[in-house]
Amino acid sequence: MYGERLKQFRLAKGYSLDELALAINSIVTKTALSKYERDLIKPSIKVLTAIAKALDVKTIEILTVPETKIEFIAYRKSSRLPKKSQVFVENIVKTEFEKRIKIQDMLYHSSKPNLPIKYYNINRIEEVEQAALDLRMKWKLGLDPISNITELLENNFINVIFIDNENSFDGISAYAYSNDSRIKSAAVVSKNNIPGERQRLNLAHELGHLVLNLSSDLDEEKAAFRFGGALLSPSETLFKLAGSKRANFQLRELLILKKTFGISLQALLYRLLDLNIITQNLFAGWYKLINKNNWKKSEPMPMKEEKSQWFEKSVLHAYSEGMISSAETKNLLGEDFISPKPSLGKKREFLKLPKEVRDKLLEEQAEKFVEFYENSDEWRDFGGDFVDY
Repeated sequence: MYGERLKQFRLAKGYSLDELALAINSIVTKTALSKYERDLIKPSIKVLTAIAKALDVKTIEILTVPETKIEFIAYRKSSRLPKKSQVFVENIVKTEFEKRIKIQDMLYHSSKPNLPIKYYNINRIEEVEQAALDLRMKWKLGLDPISNITELLENNFINVIFIDNENSFDGISAYAYSNDSRIKSAAVVSKNNIPGERQRLNLAHELGHLVLNLSSDLDEEKAAFRFGGALLSPSETLFKLAGSKRANFQLRELLILKKTFGISLQALLYRLLDLNIITQNLFAGWYKLINKNNWKKSEPMPMKEEKSQWFEKSVLHAYSEGMISSAETKNLLGEDFISPKPSLGKKREFLKLPKEVRDKLLEEQAEKFVEFYENSDEWRDFGGDFVDY
């Protein structure tokens, strides 16, 4: 089984077999690496450790089969992403998603995504409006605009993952389930370095793929797009701010609405058309203006990107509670971090406490470590050139 894991981490790193062989100083050939991935032969501990180091993972991660399975929602039918790039995206998302599931299990073992996976049965495109409204009610949002959709999703234990990728990638969604088929977690994915308004709609769009159960005759992308628009700009609120029927709009007014709802001009115009606030002719006129000014790629008043903070905060939480080591923290975050050590003053304060209080605090700390060692195999990986099987 570790051949499959080895291939996952290699592809997530973006390495070809040749590049991985070069990264490990050619201690084995690419032919040998290929055989490892197909489970035809087994690498030595020395080789396996070198591979893990080159791929920025722990040796134990290659040797361990995940307890969860990850399933992806299909790419958008309009996607121009080449097959090779799709494989790269899926493997990097799978790797990042597994890290988040690990931390979620560690800190919030009983929590699961507050998300009705494939719950809303949709037979007509208009029914998407009610599905978006129902989800808003489930999350107690009311009808107000969503100021930060990334934060909203993460507060409901839906992982938000941003990746670096080429222009033809828009987004993808996935969910993870345990061996007994229980949904454990969900994730929506967008890419870095795009305007915030596009990023927000991408996330809402991918959320639509997770919650909508469409009849076979409906266009999945149109339904997900409409769900994203309805979630970010509820019809009742849009009618209130824009009017129920309009003969025209000024650009500055549209930009104010864009800022209010956090969606692009293009998405806003589609939304106004879907709700019959504007006619097809007025929509076509604005669409020509968007094309003429190249606003599909860069439109006026671009919004700042949203940032995901749940994972970093949760990893640091686990480290602060002694649940993971500093090396594991660095491995998960992919960067160095400052780890403040207890001051001499705090040690003295501890020693001044009554013995029974000190004993109780030490006992509580010991219980935390026992729980960690019982629920994790990470301590078995001692690093270096040796792995304890």
